[in-house]
Amino acid sequence: MIKEIKKECLFGLRSGRVFILVMSFLFVAILTPIMLKVVLPEILAWQFPELSAEQLGSMINASQLTSIQGYLSDSFELGLIIVVFTLGGLIAQELNDNTLVLPLISNKKISNIVFSKVIFSAVVMFVVVLLSLTVNFAYSGLLFEFEVEYIKILKAIGVLSIYYLFVISNLMFWGSLLKKTIPTAFMALISSYLIQAIGGLFDIHKYLPSGLIHYTSSLSFEASNVLVAGGISLIVSGLLIVASLQRLKSMELNTR
Repeated sequence: MIKEIKKECLFGLRSGRVFILVMSFLFVAILTPIMLKVVLPEILAWQFPELSAEQLGSMINASQLTSIQGYLSDSFELGLIIVVFTLGGLIAQELNDNTLVLPLISNKKISNIVFSKVIFSAVVMFVVVLLSLTVNFAYSGLLFEFEVEYIKILKAIGVLSIYYLFVISNLMFWGSLLKKTIPTAFMALISSYLIQAIGGLFDIHKYLPSGLIHYTSSLSFEASNVLVAGGISLIVSGLLIVASLQRLKSMELNTR
């Protein structure tokens, strides 16, 4: 499987997928504290010129904590869109272009191909989350003052990484069904938003992958809640990967 992972790594770098993910998340991580520190006060001062700087500051309530929470919220709303449309072609593009058959005729196992894509993408997202959250933590602390313990950031990195593993598995599942990149991305996006809506509506985030986003956004990591949501997310991710693999094994991959 090492050769397959190396192949995914080279393709990810050459195609620009890794660059897009890293730069997009870093951009949002840096922009969020700047918005709170500079842009938002200027907008409010323009709209409410009669208010003093102290009054405007109390309206904004900007701090390292609010900056980090704002970024974590964006990582679901905006970050999810970036991830699904950047990685939407993980398996769907190869099925659409009929290139998945090439490694198979070289005696490569379909399971190795699938797992290499999942492992590489999961590692990339872990690195992306680690870099972007650390940069946001440090920059927010410099602009405001350090009030959040870095241990909470490490917990958020771990929890978010599990959530993005679920997203990647979701992409693999829909890609094996639809064989088209854009429809795959849309279905993964709709599924994630639907799970988030159901979790909020019935207050069952604890039993859904959406709980990982919910707890991370509030930087609230009660062990029982996170373990249940994380465990269920890993189980669902595993089932989606297995379903994708079974679907690929039953398909006629050489359609030319």
